[in-house]
Amino acid sequence: MSGTVEPVRVAVEVRRGVEEAFRVFTTDIGAWWPLLGHSVAPDKVEAVVLEGRPGGRLYERWRDGGEADWARVLAWEPPARLVLAWRPNPERRAETEVEVRFVAVEADHTRVELEHRGWERLGDLAAEARASYDGGWPGVLDAYAGAAMAVHHRAFARSLNGLVWRLLARSGRSADDDARMVDAAHASQYHWREAGGPPATRGEWLVSHVYAVLGRAEPALHHARRCLELAGAEPGVADFDHAYAAEAMARALAGAGDLGQAAGWHSRATAAGATIADDEDRKIFTEDLATGPWFGLGAT
Repeated sequence: MSGTVEPVRVAVEVRRGVEEAFRVFTTDIGAWWPLLGHSVAPDKVEAVVLEGRPGGRLYERWRDGGEADWARVLAWEPPARLVLAWRPNPERRAETEVEVRFVAVEADHTRVELEHRGWERLGDLAAEARASYDGGWPGVLDAYAGAAMAVHHRAFARSLNGLVWRLLARSGRSADDDARMVDAAHASQYHWREAGGPPATRGEWLVSHVYAVLGRAEPALHHARRCLELAGAEPGVADFDHAYAAEAMARALAGAGDLGQAAGWHSRATAAGATIADDEDRKIFTEDLATGPWFGLGAT
């Protein structure tokens, strides 16, 4: 193929300062790079490593100790620019070139621009290779943008969680307070999910608890059941999560007027609470279990 082939150009904007945007793209690349469809051996990869220096390597490291090179660093200019000589397929006759630029829009807002060029070096394979990356780079940058946003999701989740607990403790809440509390509980759960933790069963518990306190039995029971389901299936679930899931079921059922089933779940919660290994966690759960409302269950 003769002449110049149009580069692939993709851009995303992230709510991170330019230094952080550069760091997440480079130092943290192994945490967000989508391996499926964008690595040599996705089933074997243990880590993706970018060596931050001119002449450094971008490569995947395998669990068996093997490695596969993707690129070498041509330009390393933090936090503004990164250029890679790109050749993840050693059978390709030449390298192409990937440049990533980090442009500060505001103090906490960065535009990340990726340009993949030099396709003409591949001769007759240029058009096919370009088409492949034209379809692939947007998904890679979407994954990067998601990782870059994770810190904000965590901050929002913590802030909203704190708001829920302040409103729960407020005496004489207004109808507007109650509405804010419901919204904050759901929003906190959403942001924790986007940030990748903690286990979602805890967010479901909080949403169920808010609805139970407000006497809204149907959504309280829905989220209590979801909490219980996740406690039995999610990775990272702790012993106190099982106790709280049973407590959520007991409280929601009591609020729905089903005191018989509620009593059974309260007994399960009590038993599960007694097995919590950490003394402080066990104390907190016991205090929460003793706190109303229990809607006539006699559990306080």
